[in-house]
Amino acid sequence: MQGLRGQGVKLPPGGEKIGLPVRVFLYTLDQLSVLLDVQEKTIKTKYVFFEGRSVGSRSKHLLLARNIAPPEETPDWRVAERELIRWLKVKGFRYYEAGAVSN
Repeated sequence: MQGLRGQGVKLPPGGEKIGLPVRVFLYTLDQLSVLLDVQEKTIKTKYVFFEGRSVGSRSKHLLLARNIAPPEETPDWRVAERELIRWLKVKGFRYYEAGAVSN
């Protein structure tokens, strides 16, 4: 029996760690209302700037929501996790990435 498949292939040093693309999570407005403990109606009227729908320039104090629905469909507004983190930092919250240390 020959060696294991891939054996002898020149791999870069430190190959046991693999970089993966950043995952994108999109929150619905009702999920944000639960996370923030604020009524969804209040989220829509006071906390969110709806891209392509809201008038004027966006304040950094508003969450940016984007419509992911196809054209001619009912809007389906989502806020990216990175946008939520940005907004929380503007509001004075600290954000820490969970990590692990290996030896």
